[in-house]
Amino acid sequence: MKTKIGIVNVNDYRGIPEAVAGAVKLIERDLPFNFTSSKYILIKPNMLSANKDACTQPGFVEGIVDYLIKTGVSKDRIKVGDSPGQVRKTAPFIAKKIGIYDVCMNRGIEYVDFEGDVPVKETIDEAVIMKDFYVSKPVKDCDVLINLPRLKTHAEATMTGAVKNYYGIIPGGLKAKKHVLSRNAEEFGEVLADNFSWVVKNKPNRLTVYDLHTVMVGPQGPTAGRMLNWNLILAGTDELALDIVALEIGKFDGLKHVPHLKSIYRRHLGVGDPGDIEIAGMAIEDAKKLVPKFKPPAGLMSRSISYLTGNVFYKMLNKIPVLNQKMCEKCGDCSRVCPVKVIEFEERHFPVFTRKGCISCLCCMEMCTYNAIDVRYRGIRGLFEQA
Repeated sequence: MKTKIGIVNVNDYRGIPEAVAGAVKLIERDLPFNFTSSKYILIKPNMLSANKDACTQPGFVEGIVDYLIKTGVSKDRIKVGDSPGQVRKTAPFIAKKIGIYDVCMNRGIEYVDFEGDVPVKETIDEAVIMKDFYVSKPVKDCDVLINLPRLKTHAEATMTGAVKNYYGIIPGGLKAKKHVLSRNAEEFGEVLADNFSWVVKNKPNRLTVYDLHTVMVGPQGPTAGRMLNWNLILAGTDELALDIVALEIGKFDGLKHVPHLKSIYRRHLGVGDPGDIEIAGMAIEDAKKLVPKFKPPAGLMSRSISYLTGNVFYKMLNKIPVLNQKMCEKCGDCSRVCPVKVIEFEERHFPVFTRKGCISCLCCMEMCTYNAIDVRYRGIRGLFEQA
């Protein structure tokens, strides 16, 4: 099994939309499907929160929509949608805040709310942990799925990108509840791989256009990390290969350090061997010279030690959320999104985080609009307080 990835430098174009089209054109002859014969094309950006740095840039939606229209796809067959995990911040609200909704309206494209219809219950064949789940109806119904991820660090998953962006096919708060299935980063990686296995089997017509224009790094990813300019865009149809190449450009070994990528490679759900990945456009070595290193969360060390030494070190070095009262607006979203209900909240008071029972999913940190939640290691107390 082989795959092809196009790499372009945004600076070689007049802007992101034109660069998006340039990246897709590098691989369009190798696409195993035809856009013009499709009935329903769904574009799925990453819309995590109202913080624009945490989301797909509007220029990527603009670029792929314009490309499809110029290819001959009628506007009524193109839709854009996502399902963030925010409690009170709906997908349309976030789309309007970050500019994606305006792109849709200006081009006559329908924006669909993944939570606007009853989700579809699906069974995942060959699942390791997540045997069944609910899929948003727009995802279930589309015959072409276009994935627009952004490369970011992730406090629990190490990184989020081409594969992880599909976690958004699960509606709203149901994503947080799935964290209960996993007790550590390796198990969460299996959950992500289970989710991805459904995508591979049920959505064979896929295209990913990957935002490496600006990349988020540091322990506050994927919500409020530090932004780095890479000025690159990747396009391809194999998400494992895309994540591996993106991280290789950032001098980081994804197959060695990212749990869900390791699982997907082991399950043969994508192309992971460099000899099977053809690069079109800019060479990987040239791209490496342009960008700083991708720096994962500090938790990489704890996961490595956990993998080598087992459950004791994992309990001590596992992370817990800690409230920053100076940033907190007392909205209560962290309490509402917590899948195990260990964050107590009363109106006009600061939320209270209970260490015992916390599963370290860090959904509260990921969904906090005000970046008011930090993380720290459990320490010795972690041996006694986890559920």
